[in-house]
Formats: sequence, C-alpha cells, structure tokens
Amino acid sequence: MDDSRPADVLGQILDRSRLTGQIYCRTVAREPWGLRFPARPEVALHLCVAGTCLLFHGAERVALGRGDIVLLPHGDGHAMADSPRSPRKPLAEWLEGPDGARKRLGGDGLETVVLCGSYASVSPLVHPVLRLLPSRVHLRGAEDAARALGPTVSLLDRESERNERGGSVIVSRLLDVLLVQVLRAWADRQPPGEAGWLGALRDPILSRALGLMHAEPGRDWDMPELARRAGTSRPTLARRFAADVRQSPRAYLTSVRMQEAAHLLRTTDDSLGAIAERVGYRSEFAFNRAFHRALGAPPGAYRKDHAR
Repeated sequence: MDDSRPADVLGQILDRSRLTGQIYCRTVAREPWGLRFPARPEVALHLCVAGTCLLFHGAERVALGRGDIVLLPHGDGHAMADSPRSPRKPLAEWLEGPDGARKRLGGDGLETVVLCGSYASVSPLVHPVLRLLPSRVHLRGAEDAARALGPTVSLLDRESERNERGGSVIVSRLLDVLLVQVLRAWADRQPPGEAGWLGALRDPILSRALGLMHAEPGRDWDMPELARRAGTSRPTLARRFAADVRQSPRAYLTSVRMQEAAHLLRTTDDSLGAIAERVGYRSEFAFNRAFHRALGAPPGAYRKDHAR
C-alpha cells in the first residue's frame, strides 16, 4: 500500500464486516402514543423527523426533538412515547398492523414522525466498530453535527414515505452513508484517547500504522518497521498507541487478524490451516486458541454457524 497517505481504515472495516441497515417503519404518531422495542442482537436506529418524544433507555428518560439521531449499539430493550403515562404497544404487534411500513399510531393530539430502523451484522456485539461505542449515541438536532446529517435524513424520510420503485436500494445505501456520518460525528466530539482507534484515525501517523496492519494482517509486523513506515520513531508510536488506541500494536494486530479470519471463515471454503497461515499463524493450534479466545467459539464452530 501507499504509505505516504493515511488509509481509510474505517471504510475497510465497514466493507469487510458489513452492517446491513433497514428502516422497518415510518411512524406518524399523535398523542397519546408509545412503542416498546425488545432487546435484540442488532443496533437500533431512531430518527426524529418531526415533533418531539421521549426515549426510555434503561433508567434514563431522554427528550428527543426534530432532527435528533439516536443509535443504541448494544441491542438494549427500550421504549418511545409522547409521555411517561402513555401505554406502549409492543413493536411486533405494531408491525403486524395493516398499514405496512407507513404507520399511524395514537390519538388525535400533537404529531411526531419517527423513522425506526436497525443495523444487523453477523456478530454485532463483537463488531470492531460497535464495541467502541457507548450504550447510546445521541446527536441532537440543534447541534452542528446533526444538522450536517440533515440532507441524508431528509432523503431517507422521503424514500421511506414514498416507497417508490428502487426505494429499498436507495434506503440501504443512505443508511450506509448515515452510519459513517454518525460514527465520524461521535468520534470527533470525544476527548483524546476516548474513541479508541476510531478517534486515532484523525492522527496521520496512527492512521498509517493502523492501515498497514489492516492491509497485511498476516505479516509479522515488528515495531521498528511499523514505526518507520508510519513515519515516526518506535517510542513515539508506542506512546501514541497507548494514549489513543488504548492497546499495544501487538494486541491490536491480534484483533485485526481475528476479524480477517472471521471474514474468511464466513465467505470462503479455505481450510483452517490456510486461513491460519493467511492471518499470521504458523500453528493451527495457536490460531484455534486465539480465535476461540477472541470470538467465543473455535473456528470450525464459528464457520458452521455463520458461513454464507
């Protein structure tokens, strides 16, 4: 790879470990109204297009307004309503109604419009991006970060409302765009060292080093060579990794190797020995042990559960 410019590490990871987005309902709600969302192994997405409402997440009650964007990355159960006193209809019951994805809910009071969706992946709770995120990412509509995402949200709302030819493809692509925009906005407002490698991508030296490891995970990277190709010294690279990535380069390389191995197990018929070698393990036994420790299952069982 070209070492002279930082790699698009986020793009590489999202491309390899694809999160599939969907909008499953566009709800036009009038007071009183409420919806209850069960815990699910996926990322919940809510876009408040118009009006106001409350999000009930754990013990917290969060006010949402027009333009607000919420991600719940860890699959937590939650609810939305106009008021704490309003009854909350289970999501499954709501989606079984006669109106398909364009829904009207509640009474005849003030109106709120919410797009509800999700992002799913093979293993959302061990996804390299999702693990970095807190239990809730909330961009308020009044903030510059959310306003910058306004055109994407508006297009999503328009396509979801019209449900025209090819709309599902447009919605899927827009959800890809929105996810990257939300991740950028979240990382940009974190203090140094608090956004993991996602925040470290703002540092050209760290971005080069991370990109090199992602480009060649099977290579036996040593610190002097990695530092030289990233354009810095070994002590400086080690210090920046510790401060911003919160891992040593060796530990990060191991996680990259496991992500690549999982991708190969899902998408190829290569033998376990061949995959082990591709991700830098000369011993299949050592690879099996490292993979089991990282993903909670041995490679053979993982392939059986997740192969396409």
